[in-house]
Amino acid sequence: AATGVWTLQLPDGVSGDGLPTAGPPTAGPLLPSLPSGAVLDLEQRRLEGDGNVGYRLWRSAGAMCRWMRRNEGAVRGARVLELGAGTGAVGIFAAALGAREVVLTDGEAGLLPLLASNARRNRPLLSHGTEVTAGRWRFGDDPPACARAGAFDLVLGTDITYSVNTERDALCGTLRRLLEIGPDNGRAARCLIAHEHRRADMFDVEAVLHFANEPAAAWDARDVCLGTFLASAREHGLRVAPLVTEAGRCVQRAPGVVEMTTDLTVFEVSRDELHADPTL
Repeated sequence: AATGVWTLQLPDGVSGDGLPTAGPPTAGPLLPSLPSGAVLDLEQRRLEGDGNVGYRLWRSAGAMCRWMRRNEGAVRGARVLELGAGTGAVGIFAAALGAREVVLTDGEAGLLPLLASNARRNRPLLSHGTEVTAGRWRFGDDPPACARAGAFDLVLGTDITYSVNTERDALCGTLRRLLEIGPDNGRAARCLIAHEHRRADMFDVEAVLHFANEPAAAWDARDVCLGTFLASAREHGLRVAPLVTEAGRCVQRAPGVVEMTTDLTVFEVSRDELHADPTL
C-alpha cells in the first residue's frame, strides 16, 4: 500500500455498508506538479525493518508542497531549511519554486547520500544559481556548518512531530533556537510543519464506521503525539497555529475491508514568550 494509506479488516458480522465505495481514491499523487507542469523525480528506498521511514515519501510532504504552491511568494528568493528531510522532497520542491538557497538536514547519516542524489536528479528543474546543500542535524544538537550562515526565511518540516515519542523536547528546543536567530533582510523567520494525524481512535471500528468522514471536533483532537508536541512547544515559549487542514477519507474497498487516509494539517510555529517555562 502507499505510505499513509491504512487498511482495517472489519470483524466478522460487521458491515461497512454505510461507507462510500466509490469516488476519489484515498491516495493519489503524493506531490503536486510544479507551475511548469513538471514533477519531481525522487528516489525512494524500501529497507527491511522499522528504520526506513525517512527513505520514503509520506502524505504530509504533499500537504506542505501544496501550501507552497498556493504561497509561492513566500518561497521565491527565500533561504529555506528543511528539518528531517528524508528524501528531500519538500526542500527540493521549494528550490524548484525559486528559493535561492535550500539546506536539507536529517538526523540519520545514512540519508545524506539519498538527499544529495535527489538534489542532483532534480537540478534541471532549478534556476541557475539556486544552491542546495545537505547536512546531518539531530534535533537537540548544534546545527551543522551548512545551517549556521545567517537566518532562514522558511524552516520546513514534515512528519517530524513524531520525534517527541523518543526525545520529548529535542525538536521544540531546536525550533526555539531557530526562531531566536532573528530577522534577515527585513523578514522574520517562519517555521511551518506538516503533520499527519494518527488519532487515538483511528482503528476503533465504531469510530471508523460512524465518524470517519466527519471533520474532527478540533484540529488537535485525540492526537496523542501532537498533544505531546504542543505541550513541549508551550513549555519552550512557542505558539502553534494551524494554517490549513486537509481532510482524510474512508471508503469500503471490499466487503469487510476499509481503506482510509487521515487528516493532514500544516501549522506555523512562532515565539510565545508569555507562556514559556523559565527553566528551559
